[in-house]
Amino acid sequence: MTAAVVAGLATLPNGTYEVPERDLAGRVLLEAVEDAGVALADVDGLYLPKPRPWTPQGFFSTLLGNQFGLEIDEGTEIYTGGTSSGRAFHAAVRDVRAGTVECAVVLAVERNSVIETDDYLEYVLSIFDREFQSPAGPTIPGLYAMSMQRYRHEHDVEREDIASVVVKNRRNAAENPEALFDEPVTVEAVLDSRPVADPLRLYECPAPCDGAAALVVTTADAASETESETEAVRVRGVGSHEPPSHLLGGRDESLAAFPAVSAAAERALADADRDVDDLDALEPYAPFPHTEAILTEALGLFDRGDGAAACARGETAPDGSIPVSPSGGCLGRGHPAMVTPLLNHAAAVRQRRGESPVVDDVRTVLTTSEHGHIDGVTATVFGGEN
Repeated sequence: MTAAVVAGLATLPNGTYEVPERDLAGRVLLEAVEDAGVALADVDGLYLPKPRPWTPQGFFSTLLGNQFGLEIDEGTEIYTGGTSSGRAFHAAVRDVRAGTVECAVVLAVERNSVIETDDYLEYVLSIFDREFQSPAGPTIPGLYAMSMQRYRHEHDVEREDIASVVVKNRRNAAENPEALFDEPVTVEAVLDSRPVADPLRLYECPAPCDGAAALVVTTADAASETESETEAVRVRGVGSHEPPSHLLGGRDESLAAFPAVSAAAERALADADRDVDDLDALEPYAPFPHTEAILTEALGLFDRGDGAAACARGETAPDGSIPVSPSGGCLGRGHPAMVTPLLNHAAAVRQRRGESPVVDDVRTVLTTSEHGHIDGVTATVFGGEN
């Protein structure tokens, strides 16, 4: 099987943009291709998440192909909620490994600044069970508030320990020039921020924003023949899992258990011929602080119920035993959901390249993406010994 590598990437600072999605997409596409040291004519695969319903432009991938004159052999738009660009990335990796394409671009763009609140809430209601759940008016923070309550109930988790995850991620984000937040916060400030859905506070909720990212996935041999000065980073392993759950419709599991994380990571690590002890850093898709803590437990990094306390002890800090979200993650970097999986991948590649301002000597990184209430997960292992 041919080895797949990320040879180039580009990301935009998270924030608010007044230009159309096509302009943001074109910018990261051109910058990623340049970073990889390839030409547009070399691109024979284009993979992206299907834009959200409020994106004015349809048929986005074919529009980009026409705009940039891309002659592609494989192209796809995928929509699986928050895992969309994670799934698109995995599709590109599989095609490069199989020899179906040689130079794929995986791209995502999202402008949350264009959606009105009422329209967004209607969209959220549409993803819950329309017959039994939507009439009650559930929200995403409301759902995660319930899983936080369950987590604390099952394991007697201190509220301050959960807030420490936000403190860590905001501190990391302050060193990331592309992050939405550039000022650290304290545990007291987190717990004093306004309530959103009891017990979740404002600082514990991800900030939706605009963003864009693109990664060039190619073969190791092709990357070695370019004139690019940046390191091509091996995509060592990929894995995914879809448990029988749908938001509030979990089956046979607690809201504080994430079986999809365990299964997806196990498959990715097996594909990479690695185990969790080989990881130097973790860039998870964790939009709320308790989900990051539970995710580390699901990976076997900490005992059940100890993930938040481990963060409070400094074990997931950049200088801890296993740095988690060195980029700032969803809570510090900002959360354009369709782009977040690629931002995690880009962070992992930069850490392997030695370009991270907060961690160094990173060889192997695991990233995740998820949709629903951890109803589906992708896991990807980057780096390792080439």
